[in-house]
Amino acid sequence: MNEKELLEKIEEIIKEFFERVGSEVEIKKISLSQIDDREVLTVNLKTKEANIFIGKQGLVLSDIQLLLRKILKRKTNEELFLNLDIDDYKKYKEDYIRELAQSTADEAVSQKEKKELPLAAAFDRRIVYLELSKRTDVKVESQGEGENRKIIITPLN
Repeated sequence: MNEKELLEKIEEIIKEFFERVGSEVEIKKISLSQIDDREVLTVNLKTKEANIFIGKQGLVLSDIQLLLRKILKRKTNEELFLNLDIDDYKKYKEDYIRELAQSTADEAVSQKEKKELPLAAAFDRRIVYLELSKRTDVKVESQGEGENRKIIITPLN
């Protein structure tokens, strides 16, 4: 099956999945790319019930993503890493975390004191690390365990 046929089949599977739970979705974007020897399927959906499918802090979205990945693997025999987004939730969240990281770092430097960001999700912490890795005026480290995990931003000067 070529890439075009695979993407068409995946679209059908995704639409059928949401129809079975009583919702209609529009696929705004669907693409396949190769990242670090992995096939990454990026899908962005639009739906009227976005809040239901995203859930608190994106937890429902993560569960749907995992479930859909397993369904797609079974129905296509393809090992794909699925990056599912609904109404650009992940994009907006990532932009927000980047801005929060920069403003918190600025605050730490101007006040010359450590600042904390309570981010338990590894993905969120990774965004902060990557965003602040370009800066030479702060040090970033994680502290705590599990849901109590947080990021400490320490000014260096």
